[in-house]
Amino acid sequence: MHISETQWYNLCSLRVGLGQVRLYEPENLVALREILQEIDSPPLIVARGSNLIGADNLTIMPVLRLPKSSEFAVVEQLDVCTFRLGAALGLLEAARILAARGCGGLAPLAGIPGSLGGALAMNAGANGQEISSLVREMRGWDLRLDRPWHWFREQGGWGYRQSPIAKDVLILEAVLELYPVQTEDETALILAELNRRSLTNPKGASAGSVFRNPSPGNPAGRLLEQAGCKGLSHGSFQVSQKHANWIINVGGKPGKAEDCRLLVNDMKKRVLDQSGLRLHCEWKWADDA
Repeated sequence: MHISETQWYNLCSLRVGLGQVRLYEPENLVALREILQEIDSPPLIVARGSNLIGADNLTIMPVLRLPKSSEFAVVEQLDVCTFRLGAALGLLEAARILAARGCGGLAPLAGIPGSLGGALAMNAGANGQEISSLVREMRGWDLRLDRPWHWFREQGGWGYRQSPIAKDVLILEAVLELYPVQTEDETALILAELNRRSLTNPKGASAGSVFRNPSPGNPAGRLLEQAGCKGLSHGSFQVSQKHANWIINVGGKPGKAEDCRLLVNDMKKRVLDQSGLRLHCEWKWADDA
């Protein structure tokens, strides 16, 4: 087990949050249960931090993250294109491994800079596909009750950026059902998705799209642009001039979570005043946990 103290901004791709955390990284289930015995309340679960907004907390917050090199990064082939995958695997890493074994389905999601566990927790999606469409089974651990947690496809519970995973459940692994492909073709699709994102996504430290789309035909970016949000800023954070549903950390230096929240609230208010629509943030806020 690895335990360290750091600041929130080191755990967030947006470099946000000046508060201090105690980061627990268990290498296996035994270590995870030791952590739960050591602390008084369930720690906040984080993954790669690609849609996480840290906090400016004055007291040290316990945080749990599955390390990349652990038993939680397993890849086990159960059938021709059915795999048990550890939650610590990155989506891109998983897509490449599966493509090399002649199995496809993750290429549309390969550009999402997060882990499998994080993608499952929010039902990540891109290019008209959501991770939930591939999931047959999930196994996790209930941190509050300190006991196993399981989910099977027939239980349902998925929605747009919503999953059946409760807040205090740490996903350990999932069984994905994919389909046979030619390795070269799938690899080309993965590369094309990475290139597309490189061309379309604004440069600089970010946490990805800020708001959910109200509907497929009414994207948040268009509403935000119509409301004049491009270029708005608070502290270290600014709405991109390239994409109105995207906030960047100007200069990449650590910034206050409060400044980020003020900017997000300003964007929401402008859209509400201009169109009457309420936008809902896609991000996970540490101080809302």
